Amino acid sequence: MVSKLKTIVFVTLLLVTSGWASEIKAQTLDDAIRLTHSEQFMAANKAYDALVTQQPQNGAVYFYYGQFYIQRYLADTAAVSLKKSIISATNVFNEGVKADATNPLNFVGLAEMSMFQKDMTKANDYLAQAEALLPGKHKKIKMPKDVQADVYTKMADAYVLSSTKDTASIFNYLRIAEKLDSKNYEIYLVKGDAYFYILNDGSNAILNYNLASKYNPTSASAQLRIGQLWVRSRNYDDALTTYLQVIKMDPTFAPAYKELGFLYAHKGDNENAKINFQKFLQLSSGNVEAQLQYINTLFSLKDFTEAGIQAAKVLKTDSSNVDVYRALAYSDFETGKIDQAKKELDDFFKKTNPDNIRTSDYAYYARTLAKLKQDSLAGVYFLKAYQADTSQNSYLTEAANIFNEAKCYKQAAKVYQMKIQLGVQTLADYFYLGYDYYADNNFHKSDSAFSVLIQKVPTYIPAYIWKARALSMTDPDTKNGAALPAYQTFLAKTDSDAAKYSSEREEAYSYITFYYFVKFSQSKSREDAQQALNYGEKVLAINPNDEKAKEIIDNIKKNLSRPAKQAK
Repeated sequence: MVSKLKTIVFVTLLLVTSGWASEIKAQTLDDAIRLTHSEQFMAANKAYDALVTQQPQNGAVYFYYGQFYIQRYLADTAAVSLKKSIISATNVFNEGVKADATNPLNFVGLAEMSMFQKDMTKANDYLAQAEALLPGKHKKIKMPKDVQADVYTKMADAYVLSSTKDTASIFNYLRIAEKLDSKNYEIYLVKGDAYFYILNDGSNAILNYNLASKYNPTSASAQLRIGQLWVRSRNYDDALTTYLQVIKMDPTFAPAYKELGFLYAHKGDNENAKINFQKFLQLSSGNVEAQLQYINTLFSLKDFTEAGIQAAKVLKTDSSNVDVYRALAYSDFETGKIDQAKKELDDFFKKTNPDNIRTSDYAYYARTLAKLKQDSLAGVYFLKAYQADTSQNSYLTEAANIFNEAKCYKQAAKVYQMKIQLGVQTLADYFYLGYDYYADNNFHKSDSAFSVLIQKVPTYIPAYIWKARALSMTDPDTKNGAALPAYQTFLAKTDSDAAKYSSEREEAYSYITFYYFVKFSQSKSREDAQQALNYGEKVLAINPNDEKAKEIIDNIKKNLSRPAKQAK
Protein backbone atom coordinates (compact mmCIF):
# COMPACT_ATOMS: atom_id res chain seq x y z
CA MET A 1 0.00 0.00 0.00
CA VAL A 2 2.83 2.42 0.76
CA SER A 3 4.04 2.08 -2.82
CA LYS A 4 0.56 2.96 -4.03
CA LEU A 5 0.68 6.14 -1.98
CA LYS A 6 4.12 7.24 -3.10
CA THR A 7 2.74 10.18 -5.11
CA ILE A 8 -0.01 11.26 -2.73
CA VAL A 9 0.36 14.82 -1.55
CA PHE A 10 -0.46 15.22 2.11
CA VAL A 11 -3.75 16.93 2.61
CA THR A 12 -2.49 18.07 5.97
CA LEU A 13 0.05 20.23 4.21
CA LEU A 14 -2.16 22.06 1.77
CA LEU A 15 -3.98 24.57 3.95
CA VAL A 16 -3.23 26.09 7.33
CA THR A 17 -6.63 26.50 8.86
CA SER A 18 -6.05 25.74 12.51
CA GLY A 19 -6.12 28.26 15.28
CA TRP A 20 -2.65 27.26 16.44
CA ALA A 21 -1.19 28.05 13.02
CA SER A 22 -2.47 31.61 13.24
CA GLU A 23 -0.23 32.26 16.23
CA ILE A 24 2.79 32.55 13.91
CA LYS A 25 3.23 34.38 10.64
CA ALA A 26 0.80 32.48 8.45
CA GLN A 27 2.63 33.33 5.24
CA THR A 28 5.86 31.88 6.59
CA LEU A 29 4.22 28.59 7.50
CA ASP A 30 2.34 28.64 4.21
CA ASP A 31 5.68 28.99 2.44
CA ALA A 32 7.10 25.94 4.22
CA ILE A 33 3.98 23.94 3.39
CA ARG A 34 4.06 25.02 -0.26
CA LEU A 35 7.73 24.07 -0.53
CA THR A 36 6.89 20.61 0.79
CA HIS A 37 3.85 20.41 -1.44
CA SER A 38 6.04 21.22 -4.46
CA GLU A 39 8.60 18.64 -3.33
CA GLN A 40 11.32 21.24 -2.76
CA PHE A 41 12.40 19.30 0.27
CA MET A 42 15.78 20.89 0.97
CA ALA A 43 14.25 24.36 0.99
CA ALA A 44 11.28 23.15 3.04
CA ASN A 45 13.60 21.61 5.61
CA LYS A 46 15.42 24.91 6.07
CA ALA A 47 12.10 26.75 6.34
CA TYR A 48 10.85 24.47 9.10
CA ASP A 49 14.15 24.75 10.97
CA ALA A 50 13.75 28.51 10.90
CA LEU A 51 10.12 28.32 12.05
CA VAL A 52 11.00 26.11 15.02
CA THR A 53 13.66 28.63 16.04
CA GLN A 54 11.25 31.56 15.66
CA GLN A 55 8.30 29.92 17.43
CA PRO A 56 9.64 27.16 19.70
CA GLN A 57 6.38 26.98 21.69
CA ASN A 58 4.04 26.55 18.72
CA GLY A 59 2.84 22.96 18.40
CA ALA A 60 1.45 23.38 14.88
CA VAL A 61 4.88 24.05 13.43
CA TYR A 62 6.16 20.76 14.83
CA PHE A 63 3.20 18.86 13.45
CA TYR A 64 3.68 20.11 9.89
CA TYR A 65 7.43 19.63 10.21
CA GLY A 66 6.89 16.00 11.21
CA GLN A 67 4.53 15.48 8.29
CA PHE A 68 7.23 16.91 6.02
CA TYR A 69 9.41 13.84 6.73
CA ILE A 70 6.60 11.45 5.84
CA GLN A 71 5.71 13.29 2.64
CA ARG A 72 9.34 13.22 1.60
CA TYR A 73 9.27 9.44 2.06
CA LEU A 74 5.97 8.99 0.20
CA ALA A 75 7.24 11.09 -2.70
CA ASP A 76 9.89 8.46 -3.42
CA THR A 77 9.58 5.28 -1.37
CA ALA A 78 12.38 3.65 -3.33
CA ALA A 79 15.00 6.26 -2.44
CA VAL A 80 13.98 7.41 1.03
CA SER A 81 14.15 5.19 4.10
CA LEU A 82 10.83 4.66 5.89
CA LYS A 83 12.63 3.78 9.11
CA LYS A 84 14.64 7.02 9.06
CA SER A 85 11.55 9.04 8.17
CA ILE A 86 9.57 7.57 11.08
CA ILE A 87 12.41 8.28 13.52
CA SER A 88 12.79 11.89 12.35
CA ALA A 89 9.05 12.56 12.34
CA THR A 90 8.56 10.95 15.76
CA ASN A 91 11.31 13.11 17.26
CA VAL A 92 9.66 16.24 15.91
CA PHE A 93 6.18 15.24 17.11
CA ASN A 94 7.56 14.53 20.59
CA GLU A 95 9.16 17.97 20.63
CA GLY A 96 5.79 19.38 19.61
CA VAL A 97 4.07 17.67 22.54
CA LYS A 98 6.64 19.15 24.91
CA ALA A 99 6.30 22.59 23.36
CA ASP A 100 2.48 22.71 23.33
CA ALA A 101 0.78 19.97 25.33
CA THR A 102 -2.70 21.36 24.58
CA ASN A 103 -2.37 20.85 20.83
CA PRO A 104 -3.86 17.49 19.72
CA LEU A 105 -2.12 17.50 16.33
CA ASN A 106 1.23 16.11 17.51
CA PHE A 107 -0.55 13.24 19.27
CA VAL A 108 -2.21 12.49 15.92
CA GLY A 109 1.24 12.56 14.32
CA LEU A 110 2.57 10.09 16.90
CA ALA A 111 -0.44 7.84 16.29
CA GLU A 112 0.32 7.89 12.58
CA MET A 113 3.94 6.86 13.21
CA SER A 114 2.74 3.97 15.37
CA MET A 115 0.41 2.89 12.57
CA PHE A 116 3.32 2.86 10.11
CA GLN A 117 5.04 0.51 12.57
CA LYS A 118 1.88 -1.63 12.91
CA ASP A 119 1.63 -0.88 16.64
CA MET A 120 -2.08 -0.20 17.01
CA THR A 121 -1.99 -0.31 20.80
CA LYS A 122 0.25 2.74 20.88
CA ALA A 123 -1.63 4.35 18.01
CA ASN A 124 -4.94 4.08 19.86
CA ASP A 125 -3.37 5.50 23.02
CA TYR A 126 -2.11 8.54 21.12
CA LEU A 127 -5.46 9.03 19.40
CA ALA A 128 -7.19 8.89 22.78
CA GLN A 129 -4.83 11.59 24.05
CA ALA A 130 -5.62 13.71 21.00
CA GLU A 131 -9.38 13.28 21.48
CA ALA A 132 -9.03 14.19 25.15
CA LEU A 133 -7.86 17.64 24.02
CA LEU A 134 -10.94 18.19 21.83
CA PRO A 135 -14.30 19.61 22.99
CA GLY A 136 -16.88 17.11 24.19
CA LYS A 137 -19.43 16.32 26.85
CA HIS A 138 -18.36 17.30 30.34
CA LYS A 139 -15.38 19.23 28.93
CA LYS A 140 -14.83 22.95 29.18
CA ILE A 141 -12.52 23.01 26.16
CA LYS A 142 -13.35 25.68 23.59
CA MET A 143 -12.26 25.26 20.00
CA PRO A 144 -13.71 26.51 16.68
CA LYS A 145 -15.60 23.86 14.74
CA ASP A 146 -13.41 24.18 11.66
CA VAL A 147 -10.32 23.54 13.80
CA GLN A 148 -11.95 20.46 15.34
CA ALA A 149 -12.86 19.22 11.85
CA ASP A 150 -9.25 19.64 10.78
CA VAL A 151 -8.02 17.44 13.65
CA TYR A 152 -10.58 14.69 12.97
CA THR A 153 -9.65 14.78 9.27
CA LYS A 154 -6.00 14.29 10.13
CA MET A 155 -6.93 11.35 12.37
CA ALA A 156 -8.61 9.67 9.41
CA ASP A 157 -5.70 10.58 7.16
CA ALA A 158 -3.27 8.88 9.55
CA TYR A 159 -4.99 5.55 8.83
CA VAL A 160 -5.00 6.10 5.07
CA LEU A 161 -1.39 7.22 4.73
CA SER A 162 -0.11 4.35 6.87
CA SER A 163 -2.26 1.83 4.95
CA THR A 164 -4.11 0.86 8.12
CA LYS A 165 -7.28 -0.76 6.79
CA ASP A 166 -9.66 0.22 9.56
CA THR A 167 -12.42 1.71 7.44
CA ALA A 168 -14.81 1.94 10.40
CA SER A 169 -12.49 4.36 12.18
CA ILE A 170 -11.59 6.24 9.00
CA PHE A 171 -15.18 6.99 8.03
CA ASN A 172 -16.25 7.63 11.61
CA TYR A 173 -13.66 10.40 11.98
CA LEU A 174 -14.62 11.81 8.58
CA ARG A 175 -18.34 11.83 9.48
CA ILE A 176 -17.56 13.80 12.63
CA ALA A 177 -15.39 16.21 10.62
CA GLU A 178 -18.11 16.66 8.00
CA LYS A 179 -20.72 17.50 10.66
CA LEU A 180 -18.39 20.13 12.08
CA ASP A 181 -17.34 21.72 8.76
CA SER A 182 -19.04 20.26 5.70
CA LYS A 183 -17.24 22.58 3.29
CA ASN A 184 -13.70 21.62 4.32
CA TYR A 185 -12.30 20.26 1.08
CA GLU A 186 -9.60 18.25 2.87
CA ILE A 187 -12.33 15.96 4.25
CA TYR A 188 -13.25 14.90 0.73
CA LEU A 189 -9.64 14.47 -0.33
CA VAL A 190 -9.05 12.05 2.53
CA LYS A 191 -12.35 10.31 1.88
CA GLY A 192 -11.40 9.95 -1.78
CA ASP A 193 -8.02 8.52 -0.77
CA ALA A 194 -9.73 6.03 1.53
CA TYR A 195 -11.94 4.81 -1.30
CA PHE A 196 -9.04 4.82 -3.76
CA TYR A 197 -6.24 3.23 -1.76
CA ILE A 198 -8.01 1.29 0.99
CA LEU A 199 -11.20 0.08 -0.70
CA ASN A 200 -10.06 0.14 -4.36
CA ASP A 201 -13.30 1.93 -5.24
CA GLY A 202 -12.50 4.32 -8.07
CA SER A 203 -16.05 5.58 -8.57
CA ASN A 204 -16.48 6.84 -5.00
CA ALA A 205 -12.93 8.16 -5.04
CA ILE A 206 -13.64 10.38 -8.06
CA LEU A 207 -16.95 11.49 -6.53
CA ASN A 208 -15.14 12.77 -3.43
CA TYR A 209 -12.23 14.28 -5.35
CA ASN A 210 -14.77 16.25 -7.38
CA LEU A 211 -16.39 17.45 -4.13
CA ALA A 212 -12.96 18.58 -2.95
CA SER A 213 -12.54 20.55 -6.18
CA LYS A 214 -15.99 22.07 -5.70
CA TYR A 215 -15.11 23.41 -2.24
CA ASN A 216 -11.63 24.54 -3.29
CA PRO A 217 -11.56 25.18 -7.06
CA THR A 218 -8.01 26.58 -6.89
CA SER A 219 -6.46 23.39 -5.52
CA ALA A 220 -4.79 21.13 -8.05
CA SER A 221 -4.47 18.24 -5.60
CA ALA A 222 -7.87 16.66 -6.23
CA GLN A 223 -7.42 16.66 -9.99
CA LEU A 224 -3.92 15.24 -9.60
CA ARG A 225 -5.41 12.34 -7.66
CA ILE A 226 -8.00 11.74 -10.38
CA GLY A 227 -5.15 11.55 -12.88
CA GLN A 228 -3.39 9.02 -10.67
CA LEU A 229 -6.59 7.00 -10.51
CA TRP A 230 -6.80 6.93 -14.32
CA VAL A 231 -3.18 5.78 -14.51
CA ARG A 232 -3.86 2.99 -12.05
CA SER A 233 -6.75 1.80 -14.20
CA ARG A 234 -4.49 2.10 -17.30
CA ASN A 235 -6.71 4.75 -18.81
CA TYR A 236 -3.73 6.75 -19.97
CA ASP A 237 -5.60 9.08 -22.33
CA ASP A 238 -7.91 10.40 -19.59
CA ALA A 239 -4.94 10.60 -17.24
CA LEU A 240 -3.06 12.74 -19.75
CA THR A 241 -6.05 15.07 -20.17
CA THR A 242 -6.40 15.41 -16.39
CA TYR A 243 -2.72 16.15 -15.78
CA LEU A 244 -2.73 18.80 -18.50
CA GLN A 245 -5.74 20.39 -16.78
CA VAL A 246 -3.80 20.42 -13.50
CA ILE A 247 -0.91 22.24 -15.15
CA LYS A 248 -3.35 24.72 -16.69
CA MET A 249 -4.76 25.38 -13.21
CA ASP A 250 -1.30 25.85 -11.70
CA PRO A 251 1.71 25.87 -14.05
CA THR A 252 4.06 25.92 -11.04
CA PHE A 253 2.66 22.72 -9.50
CA ALA A 254 5.76 20.52 -9.75
CA PRO A 255 4.21 17.10 -8.92
CA ALA A 256 1.99 17.36 -12.01
CA TYR A 257 5.04 17.38 -14.25
CA LYS A 258 6.49 14.42 -12.39
CA GLU A 259 3.26 12.46 -12.87
CA LEU A 260 3.24 13.44 -16.54
CA GLY A 261 6.79 12.14 -16.80
CA PHE A 262 5.75 8.82 -15.30
CA LEU A 263 2.72 8.70 -17.59
CA TYR A 264 4.72 9.31 -20.76
CA ALA A 265 7.18 6.65 -19.63
CA HIS A 266 4.25 4.20 -19.29
CA LYS A 267 3.15 5.14 -22.81
CA GLY A 268 6.65 4.57 -24.17
CA ASP A 269 7.10 8.25 -25.08
CA ASN A 270 10.61 8.63 -23.70
CA GLU A 271 11.22 12.11 -25.07
CA ASN A 272 8.16 13.67 -23.42
CA ALA A 273 8.89 11.74 -20.24
CA LYS A 274 12.30 13.42 -20.05
CA ILE A 275 10.92 16.86 -20.91
CA ASN A 276 8.36 16.75 -18.11
CA PHE A 277 10.81 15.40 -15.57
CA GLN A 278 13.21 18.19 -16.46
CA LYS A 279 10.41 20.69 -15.87
CA PHE A 280 9.72 19.01 -12.53
CA LEU A 281 13.40 19.42 -11.66
CA GLN A 282 13.32 23.11 -12.57
CA LEU A 283 10.34 23.74 -10.32
CA SER A 284 11.78 21.74 -7.44
CA SER A 285 15.25 23.28 -7.71
CA GLY A 286 17.76 22.20 -5.12
CA ASN A 287 15.86 18.98 -4.48
CA VAL A 288 18.36 16.12 -4.69
CA GLU A 289 15.58 13.57 -4.11
CA ALA A 290 13.81 14.90 -7.22
CA GLN A 291 16.99 14.55 -9.24
CA LEU A 292 17.36 10.99 -8.04
CA GLN A 293 13.75 10.29 -9.04
CA TYR A 294 14.60 11.59 -12.52
CA ILE A 295 17.61 9.29 -12.63
CA ASN A 296 15.39 6.36 -11.60
CA THR A 297 13.01 7.25 -14.42
CA LEU A 298 15.90 7.32 -16.88
CA PHE A 299 16.73 3.81 -15.69
CA SER A 300 13.17 2.68 -16.35
CA LEU A 301 13.52 4.19 -19.84
CA LYS A 302 16.83 2.31 -20.21
CA ASP A 303 18.65 5.57 -20.92
CA PHE A 304 21.63 4.55 -18.82
CA THR A 305 24.04 7.03 -20.41
CA GLU A 306 21.86 10.02 -19.52
CA ALA A 307 21.29 8.56 -16.06
CA GLY A 308 25.05 8.56 -15.53
CA ILE A 309 25.35 12.15 -16.74
CA GLN A 310 22.61 13.29 -14.34
CA ALA A 311 24.15 11.38 -11.44
CA ALA A 312 27.51 13.04 -12.09
CA LYS A 313 25.79 16.45 -12.01
CA VAL A 314 24.23 15.67 -8.65
CA LEU A 315 27.58 14.53 -7.29
CA LYS A 316 29.11 17.91 -8.16
CA THR A 317 26.45 19.77 -6.17
CA ASP A 318 26.08 17.30 -3.29
CA SER A 319 28.96 14.87 -2.85
CA SER A 320 27.63 13.93 0.60
CA ASN A 321 24.59 12.14 -0.80
CA VAL A 322 25.65 8.50 -0.89
CA ASP A 323 22.67 7.54 -3.04
CA VAL A 324 24.43 9.27 -5.93
CA TYR A 325 27.20 6.67 -5.80
CA ARG A 326 24.52 4.02 -6.17
CA ALA A 327 23.05 5.76 -9.23
CA LEU A 328 26.50 6.20 -10.80
CA ALA A 329 27.37 2.57 -10.16
CA TYR A 330 24.14 1.29 -11.70
CA SER A 331 24.57 3.45 -14.82
CA ASP A 332 28.25 2.52 -15.19
CA PHE A 333 27.39 -1.17 -14.90
CA GLU A 334 24.68 -0.87 -17.54
CA THR A 335 27.03 0.98 -19.92
CA GLY A 336 29.82 -1.56 -19.49
CA LYS A 337 32.12 0.38 -17.15
CA ILE A 338 32.44 -2.55 -14.79
CA ASP A 339 35.61 -1.59 -12.91
CA GLN A 340 34.21 1.88 -12.23
CA ALA A 341 30.88 0.41 -11.13
CA LYS A 342 32.62 -1.80 -8.58
CA LYS A 343 34.59 1.15 -7.20
CA GLU A 344 31.42 3.23 -6.84
CA LEU A 345 29.53 0.41 -5.16
CA ASP A 346 32.45 -0.14 -2.80
CA ASP A 347 32.32 3.58 -1.92
CA PHE A 348 28.56 3.36 -1.47
CA PHE A 349 28.73 0.40 0.91
CA LYS A 350 31.47 2.11 2.95
CA LYS A 351 29.65 5.42 3.28
CA THR A 352 25.99 4.49 3.59
CA ASN A 353 24.03 3.50 6.65
CA PRO A 354 23.17 -0.23 6.55
CA ASP A 355 19.48 0.72 6.74
CA ASN A 356 19.90 2.53 3.42
CA ILE A 357 21.08 -0.55 1.52
CA ARG A 358 18.54 -1.90 -0.95
CA THR A 359 18.13 -5.40 -2.27
CA SER A 360 19.14 -4.18 -5.72
CA ASP A 361 22.44 -2.89 -4.32
CA TYR A 362 23.51 -6.41 -3.41
CA ALA A 363 22.23 -7.72 -6.75
CA TYR A 364 24.11 -5.12 -8.79
CA TYR A 365 27.25 -5.76 -6.76
CA ALA A 366 26.86 -9.49 -7.40
CA ARG A 367 26.49 -8.92 -11.15
CA THR A 368 29.50 -6.62 -11.13
CA LEU A 369 31.60 -9.25 -9.37
CA ALA A 370 30.39 -11.85 -11.85
CA LYS A 371 31.52 -9.67 -14.76
CA LEU A 372 34.92 -9.42 -13.09
CA LYS A 373 35.03 -13.24 -12.84
CA GLN A 374 34.77 -13.18 -9.04
CA ASP A 375 32.05 -15.79 -9.35
CA SER A 376 32.02 -17.38 -5.91
CA LEU A 377 31.82 -13.98 -4.18
CA ALA A 378 29.13 -12.93 -6.65
CA GLY A 379 27.05 -15.90 -5.53
CA VAL A 380 27.39 -14.82 -1.91
CA TYR A 381 26.03 -11.36 -2.75
CA PHE A 382 23.11 -12.78 -4.72
CA LEU A 383 22.21 -14.69 -1.56
CA LYS A 384 22.48 -11.44 0.41
CA ALA A 385 20.10 -9.84 -2.06
CA TYR A 386 17.62 -12.67 -1.54
CA GLN A 387 17.93 -12.49 2.24
CA ALA A 388 17.16 -8.77 2.04
CA ASP A 389 13.97 -9.48 0.07
CA THR A 390 12.80 -13.08 0.16
CA SER A 391 10.08 -12.37 -2.42
CA GLN A 392 12.77 -12.07 -5.11
CA ASN A 393 13.28 -15.72 -5.97
CA SER A 394 15.20 -14.81 -9.11
CA TYR A 395 18.19 -13.92 -6.93
CA LEU A 396 18.39 -17.54 -5.81
CA THR A 397 18.49 -18.63 -9.43
CA GLU A 398 21.23 -16.11 -10.21
CA ALA A 399 23.18 -17.27 -7.15
CA ALA A 400 22.97 -20.92 -8.21
CA ASN A 401 23.94 -20.10 -11.79
CA ILE A 402 26.99 -18.12 -10.75
CA PHE A 403 28.07 -20.80 -8.27
CA ASN A 404 27.92 -23.28 -11.13
CA GLU A 405 30.06 -21.04 -13.30
CA ALA A 406 32.58 -20.88 -10.46
CA LYS A 407 32.42 -24.70 -10.16
CA CYS A 408 31.23 -24.28 -6.58
CA TYR A 409 28.84 -27.18 -7.00
CA LYS A 410 28.20 -27.78 -3.31
CA GLN A 411 27.02 -24.17 -2.84
CA ALA A 412 24.93 -24.33 -6.01
CA ALA A 413 23.23 -27.51 -4.82
CA LYS A 414 22.43 -25.87 -1.49
CA VAL A 415 20.71 -23.00 -3.30
CA TYR A 416 18.60 -25.33 -5.46
CA GLN A 417 17.69 -27.33 -2.36
CA MET A 418 16.65 -24.06 -0.69
CA LYS A 419 14.37 -23.24 -3.63
CA ILE A 420 12.75 -26.67 -3.41
CA GLN A 421 12.23 -26.36 0.35
CA LEU A 422 10.66 -22.93 -0.16
CA GLY A 423 8.37 -24.29 -2.86
CA VAL A 424 9.62 -21.82 -5.50
CA GLN A 425 11.49 -24.34 -7.63
CA THR A 426 11.15 -24.91 -11.35
CA LEU A 427 11.44 -28.31 -13.01
CA ALA A 428 14.85 -27.24 -14.30
CA ASP A 429 16.00 -26.81 -10.70
CA TYR A 430 15.67 -30.55 -10.12
CA PHE A 431 17.91 -31.20 -13.11
CA TYR A 432 20.57 -28.73 -11.98
CA LEU A 433 20.35 -30.04 -8.43
CA GLY A 434 21.05 -33.54 -9.72
CA TYR A 435 23.86 -32.25 -11.92
CA ASP A 436 25.49 -30.30 -9.05
CA TYR A 437 25.32 -33.30 -6.74
CA TYR A 438 26.93 -35.36 -9.49
CA ALA A 439 29.70 -32.79 -10.02
CA ASP A 440 30.28 -32.73 -6.26
CA ASN A 441 30.62 -36.55 -6.20
CA ASN A 442 27.41 -36.89 -4.18
CA PHE A 443 26.05 -39.58 -6.47
CA HIS A 444 23.24 -41.03 -4.35
CA LYS A 445 21.68 -37.56 -3.91
CA SER A 446 22.18 -36.96 -7.62
CA ASP A 447 20.23 -40.13 -8.39
CA SER A 448 17.44 -39.01 -6.03
CA ALA A 449 17.13 -35.60 -7.70
CA PHE A 450 16.92 -37.10 -11.19
CA SER A 451 14.41 -39.68 -9.94
CA VAL A 452 12.15 -36.87 -8.68
CA LEU A 453 12.45 -35.11 -12.03
CA ILE A 454 11.55 -38.31 -13.90
CA GLN A 455 8.53 -38.75 -11.66
CA LYS A 456 7.40 -35.20 -12.38
CA VAL A 457 8.22 -35.19 -16.11
CA PRO A 458 8.42 -38.78 -17.43
CA THR A 459 9.05 -37.50 -20.97
CA TYR A 460 12.21 -35.56 -20.10
CA ILE A 461 14.90 -37.82 -21.59
CA PRO A 462 18.07 -36.14 -20.21
CA ALA A 463 16.98 -37.04 -16.68
CA TYR A 464 17.19 -40.77 -17.55
CA ILE A 465 20.77 -40.66 -18.84
CA TRP A 466 21.95 -38.56 -15.90
CA LYS A 467 20.25 -40.86 -13.43
CA ALA A 468 22.13 -43.74 -15.06
CA ARG A 469 25.42 -41.85 -14.89
CA ALA A 470 24.92 -41.08 -11.20
CA LEU A 471 24.17 -44.73 -10.43
CA SER A 472 27.16 -45.90 -12.45
CA MET A 473 29.42 -43.77 -10.24
CA THR A 474 28.10 -45.52 -7.13
CA ASP A 475 29.48 -48.77 -8.59
CA PRO A 476 32.79 -47.74 -10.20
CA ASP A 477 33.92 -51.32 -10.93
CA THR A 478 30.53 -52.19 -12.48
CA LYS A 479 30.46 -55.38 -10.43
CA ASN A 480 26.90 -54.89 -9.22
CA GLY A 481 25.42 -53.35 -12.34
CA ALA A 482 23.93 -50.52 -10.28
CA ALA A 483 23.15 -48.49 -13.39
CA LEU A 484 21.98 -51.40 -15.58
CA PRO A 485 18.20 -50.86 -15.14
CA ALA A 486 18.59 -47.10 -15.62
CA TYR A 487 20.56 -47.47 -18.85
CA GLN A 488 18.10 -50.07 -20.11
CA THR A 489 15.22 -47.70 -19.36
CA PHE A 490 17.03 -44.92 -21.22
CA LEU A 491 17.49 -47.16 -24.26
CA ALA A 492 13.82 -48.10 -24.25
CA LYS A 493 12.77 -44.44 -23.96
CA THR A 494 14.96 -43.39 -26.91
CA ASP A 495 14.42 -46.35 -29.20
CA SER A 496 12.08 -44.39 -31.46
CA ASP A 497 14.49 -41.46 -31.69
CA ALA A 498 17.81 -43.28 -31.76
CA ALA A 499 19.58 -40.89 -34.15
CA LYS A 500 18.98 -37.89 -31.89
CA TYR A 501 20.45 -39.66 -28.88
CA SER A 502 23.13 -41.71 -30.66
CA SER A 503 25.96 -40.50 -28.43
CA GLU A 504 24.07 -41.26 -25.22
CA ARG A 505 22.92 -44.62 -26.60
CA GLU A 506 26.54 -45.50 -27.37
CA GLU A 507 27.31 -44.68 -23.73
CA ALA A 508 24.47 -46.92 -22.52
CA TYR A 509 25.50 -49.83 -24.77
CA SER A 510 29.13 -49.42 -23.64
CA TYR A 511 28.11 -49.62 -19.99
CA ILE A 512 26.01 -52.75 -20.54
CA THR A 513 28.77 -54.33 -22.65
CA PHE A 514 31.30 -53.79 -19.91
CA TYR A 515 28.86 -55.00 -17.24
CA TYR A 516 28.39 -58.35 -19.01
CA PHE A 517 32.11 -58.57 -19.74
CA VAL A 518 32.89 -58.20 -16.02
CA LYS A 519 30.19 -60.74 -15.22
CA PHE A 520 31.59 -63.16 -17.83
CA SER A 521 35.09 -62.73 -16.43
CA GLN A 522 33.81 -64.03 -13.11
CA SER A 523 31.23 -66.61 -14.24
CA LYS A 524 32.70 -67.80 -17.56
CA SER A 525 29.08 -68.13 -18.60
CA ARG A 526 28.54 -68.31 -22.36
CA GLU A 527 25.24 -66.49 -21.83
CA ASP A 528 27.04 -63.53 -20.26
CA ALA A 529 29.64 -63.63 -23.00
CA GLN A 530 26.96 -63.56 -25.68
CA GLN A 531 25.25 -60.59 -24.03
CA ALA A 532 28.56 -58.71 -23.95
CA LEU A 533 29.15 -59.53 -27.62
CA ASN A 534 25.64 -58.46 -28.63
CA TYR A 535 25.87 -55.10 -26.85
CA GLY A 536 29.44 -54.59 -28.06
CA GLU A 537 28.22 -54.94 -31.62
CA LYS A 538 25.54 -52.32 -30.90
CA VAL A 539 28.29 -49.97 -29.75
CA LEU A 540 30.25 -50.54 -32.96
CA ALA A 541 27.12 -50.05 -35.04
CA ILE A 542 26.99 -46.50 -33.70
CA ASN A 543 30.74 -45.91 -33.54
CA PRO A 544 32.88 -48.39 -35.49
CA ASN A 545 36.02 -46.84 -34.01
CA ASP A 546 35.16 -47.53 -30.37
CA GLU A 547 38.39 -49.21 -29.25
CA LYS A 548 37.05 -50.31 -25.88
CA ALA A 549 34.20 -52.25 -27.49
CA LYS A 550 36.61 -53.84 -29.97
CA GLU A 551 38.94 -54.86 -27.15
CA ILE A 552 36.14 -56.49 -25.15
CA ILE A 553 34.83 -58.38 -28.19
CA ASP A 554 38.31 -59.65 -29.09
CA ASN A 555 38.94 -60.70 -25.49
CA ILE A 556 35.70 -62.65 -25.25
CA LYS A 557 36.21 -64.36 -28.61
CA LYS A 558 39.71 -65.46 -27.63
CA ASN A 559 38.40 -66.84 -24.33
CA LEU A 560 35.60 -68.70 -26.08
CA SER A 561 37.94 -70.17 -28.69
CA ARG A 562 40.28 -71.70 -26.15
CA PRO A 563 39.72 -75.43 -25.59
CA ALA A 564 38.32 -76.35 -22.22
CA LYS A 565 40.88 -77.73 -19.77
CA GLN A 566 40.85 -81.53 -19.49
CA ALA A 567 40.23 -82.99 -16.07
CA LYS A 568 43.19 -84.95 -14.72
